[in-house]
Amino acid sequence: MVPHSSDGGMLYYRTDLLKKAGVKAPPKTWAEMKDACAKVQKLPEGKGVACYAGQFQKYEGLTVNFSEAVHSAGGVVTGPDGKPDVDTPEAKKGLDFLVDSLKDGTIPKKAVTYLEEDGRQSFQNGKLVFLRNWPYVYSHAQKSDIKGKFGVAPLPGLNGPGSSSLGGHNLAVSSFAKNKATALDFIKFMTSEQSTETFLREASLAPPYASLYDNQELIDQYPYLPVLKESILRAVPRPRVVPYGDVTASIQREAYAALTGSKSSADALKTLQADLQKSVTR
Repeated sequence: MVPHSSDGGMLYYRTDLLKKAGVKAPPKTWAEMKDACAKVQKLPEGKGVACYAGQFQKYEGLTVNFSEAVHSAGGVVTGPDGKPDVDTPEAKKGLDFLVDSLKDGTIPKKAVTYLEEDGRQSFQNGKLVFLRNWPYVYSHAQKSDIKGKFGVAPLPGLNGPGSSSLGGHNLAVSSFAKNKATALDFIKFMTSEQSTETFLREASLAPPYASLYDNQELIDQYPYLPVLKESILRAVPRPRVVPYGDVTASIQREAYAALTGSKSSADALKTLQADLQKSVTR
């Protein structure tokens, strides 16, 4: 496989609302984010604006957001050896952040149905102060009514900046392809530095070439590039296990149960630990 684009989660925020609320900098911690939201929501402009959302529907996005919460609280889903270690106080703090935020309204109730596009549209339509999403959102937001009214920062965590889950998109040639040479030529074209720079300029996709993140001309066009670079460098890979499909399904099932209140965080993590242990030892 050849990398076509990378990906790192970032925190999109409304610069205009934070400024009016007297918040001088984007939050570095979850507590700071909630405090900033409380100040914004006291403004006339903050009426009806929810605080934060990510991707919380029962799909791969929930695996990403759950993992980010766990890692940003000092826990792990699986260790470097691939063994699960999710039934811990640290992991519980991460999951509790999501669960408690849904209970107290920091995360709107409807966000349990959110995919990437639902959150993006809600943010662009002025319904959110903060949004966790991927780099592609930047180019869309620049073409919306909030152009010039938003910024990008690292994801917050429990005690400081958090960690993104590592994303990315790769290209490969199927072993069943009839025209492998042509397919390989196409991949070389699509993954060249010039092509990936074009995707960055036109669609704000994260390039796989480190040099592009330090290009001042590109930084002038996309000021979030240093933030994105740091997000990718600090990103934690998703569980590096062979039965990944089983693992991500278990994460989605148990995390969603906790978010929707059918299980406590403690019970969900205990079940998840057992399920992951079975998956990786098969």
